[in-house]
Amino acid sequence: MLRAEDNKFLTESGAGTGMGELLRRFWIPVLLSEELPEADGPPKKIVVMGEELLAFRDTRGIVGVIDQYCPHRGANLWLGRNEECGIRCVYHGWKFDTDGRCVDMPTSYPDLNAKDLIRIKSYPVREWGEMIWAYMGPADQVPELPDLEMALVPPSHRYVSKKWQDCNWVQALEGSIDTAHFTFAHLSFERKRTRSSISRSTL
Repeated sequence: MLRAEDNKFLTESGAGTGMGELLRRFWIPVLLSEELPEADGPPKKIVVMGEELLAFRDTRGIVGVIDQYCPHRGANLWLGRNEECGIRCVYHGWKFDTDGRCVDMPTSYPDLNAKDLIRIKSYPVREWGEMIWAYMGPADQVPELPDLEMALVPPSHRYVSKKWQDCNWVQALEGSIDTAHFTFAHLSFERKRTRSSISRSTL
């Protein structure tokens, strides 16, 4: 049985928390590729370990994961336009590319190059096994993508999906490898079904 403080440590994954900093050192699947099906298509709001982010596929087909809010006035970039290799904010038209660079600032004098001084939070992104992965850890310690077998086989040999689970990822992993709980936690307690349920779950 975990102490309350241990459980708190294991389940909090926001930036600056122990578990949050650990998990950010690995590639994290954040979307299915099919959720961003077309270049310059609608962006997608995502929340990853407490961070409100925006994913979009630009004109070149490259996926970016950036902060959801414009640094100028805090407008939600989800309301913006995905066009010509960037997300354009609806408030003042500032545009950001997949690497978080401000590539257009129509409200500034062109000779000031103010856009070159502005960046938005962005994370490295890869598409692998029909999933979109983001790396949220230290920029100088980006690991290789995981050599998962499902990503190495042809698309015809895999089925990729996702589900919503109301728990921390570490709790989900612990539950998945704890096969002893299957017989009881997932058991039907209706008297006439109990024997067959136990037989099937212990095969």
